[in-house]
Amino acid sequence: MLDTKVRSETLPKRVVIVEDDPDISMLIASILEDAGYRAFVVQDGRRALQAVRELKPVVITLDLELPGVDGRTVLKRLAADTLLDHVPVVVVSGSIQLLTREELRHISRALPKPFNSDDLVDAVDECVAREAS
Repeated sequence: MLDTKVRSETLPKRVVIVEDDPDISMLIASILEDAGYRAFVVQDGRRALQAVRELKPVVITLDLELPGVDGRTVLKRLAADTLLDHVPVVVVSGSIQLLTREELRHISRALPKPFNSDDLVDAVDECVAREAS
């Protein structure tokens, strides 16, 4: 029987993708799954917070332009929650130039849309490596 540590190191690391555009969310999921991650897509901010609590991902990718609870609000709520504030956030948005200094303090990386798939994988890998060290 494998011990828990060995078993958890061999399982794909979870990433929550918060993106309301189905084509973009499936693209991000496909890229990250090809890189060895297990992707979970949610399409609005309200569900994002619930998914992060339940799935305990290693990284969150977050669009800022979401219906209902927008990405900025998700970012604030993640930062304010001591159980979630440690999860790295990679913002993938067409609006990264509008991020405030305060918001920038709570994200690990920001990628503009359209994004390069290698840059996306590098950003997520970098977050995971930083958390592991």
